[in-house]
Formats: sequence, structure tokens, C-alpha cells
Amino acid sequence: MSERFVRVARCDELRKGGGIQRTIGDREVGLFKLGNAVCAIDGICPHVGGPLGDGIVENGKVYCPLHGWPFDLRTGQCETNPNAKVDCFETKVEDGNMFVRFPK
Repeated sequence: MSERFVRVARCDELRKGGGIQRTIGDREVGLFKLGNAVCAIDGICPHVGGPLGDGIVENGKVYCPLHGWPFDLRTGQCETNPNAKVDCFETKVEDGNMFVRFPK
């Protein structure tokens, strides 16, 4: 399966303590700044479909804005439910733009 990087946002669009939600093709993606890194995860909470990109970020986790489920931004694993996990995507930053690698 080939993959490609897609420009998804400008770095200055990220908000402190939170992220942004973007629709890329048929996927919802949550984008977050974690220290100097940019993280991208599946933007839909597996619990009831909350937009993870709209959640609050603390200690490397995003909390779903609907019911507070915490997901690790590096692994996608839910801290409170070992059976819940979201996809993580490779990112890169070039010239102030964020790019995410998606399956083609």
C-alpha cells in the first residue's frame, strides 16, 4: 500500500491546550502540538463519536469533549479503557505547514 503526505493545516492554527479537527478525504483527524512535535490521531472517539480534535490536551493526552475519555497522543491508546484505541499518523512540518501521512 502506498502512502502520501497531505498538507492539513498551518502550525499557527493549533491552540494551546487543545487541537484542531480536520476532514481529510473520508477521515476525521485530530491535530495537536506536543512540545515541539505535531501529533495526528483519528479524530473520532470510539465511544460515541466525539471529535477528539476539539478535546482538551493535558500531559500528552487528549480528553474527548463528550465524555472525557483520555487518549495518548503518541500511541492512540485510551487510558481508561484498554479495548479502545485510535489510529495515529506520521506527521512532518515544513515551512510552517503540518503534513500527515495517510494510506493512499
